[in-house]
Amino acid sequence: MMGGSKSKESIQPVQGLSEQNSLSVIPIFRTSLRDSYTLNRPTTLKLKKSSMCSVDSNILDSRGFYFLRKSGSLLTNSLEFRDDAGNVVASLEKKTSCSISIAWVMLGSSPGPIVASLYHKYRGRGSIVNIFIHNPPLPAEIIDDVDRDPDIVVSGDISGNHYTFLLGGKRSLAQVYHQSEGRGPQVFLDPSLNMYTLEIGPNVDIAFIAICASAVDLLQLRSTLSLIDNCLYCVSSLNPVPTDDEEDLDEHLKSPEQPE
Repeated sequence: MMGGSKSKESIQPVQGLSEQNSLSVIPIFRTSLRDSYTLNRPTTLKLKKSSMCSVDSNILDSRGFYFLRKSGSLLTNSLEFRDDAGNVVASLEKKTSCSISIAWVMLGSSPGPIVASLYHKYRGRGSIVNIFIHNPPLPAEIIDDVDRDPDIVVSGDISGNHYTFLLGGKRSLAQVYHQSEGRGPQVFLDPSLNMYTLEIGPNVDIAFIAICASAVDLLQLRSTLSLIDNCLYCVSSLNPVPTDDEEDLDEHLKSPEQPE
């Protein structure tokens, strides 16, 4: 399923989780207008694609109301997310490790306890992101994801904003799709062309997935603009001998389905 080449009816609903196995990562502030970031029904959000000019935007619900406010900088590789009451829900910082980009999702303002690590391997439109959830949250100095399988695998056409969040690489928790493609002046005339849709399944943490989708967008944009990342991608395409990081990433993708 690519961009606007498929109709909306061809997009399959995500599975989500049962209430007994719900995924909750981001805690609710007492001053928030919400009771929880998980719902027993699918949720649809609208997000604005990050650009070289700005990463700041409102994450909107299906009615066009403000859900989270995203702010940050492409240059400093950082994002901050505020809820409807102005609380800093989470922040994100990007680190680098050889040919893999790493981003940490932290509670509150940075630096804070880390609730998830995202490992982004740039492969053009077919980039892959592995997400490791840390429960309880951990300080940066003891983060070690080498000897475990990812909790969530993000795969698909990431550059085209058409990809899926898979639990254990199998069960669909959420998906991103972008049906209307626009370029140049079209985007300024119709801002919706610069937006993509995030559908989140039942009983899956809405705020966490929205933050991860924003992180994936930022990581992919950074790599697309990076001469080093593009050179590494070209070299790996010509000489497909996996590095240690790539072997770890591919091994994670081959992991068996986790029990629900």
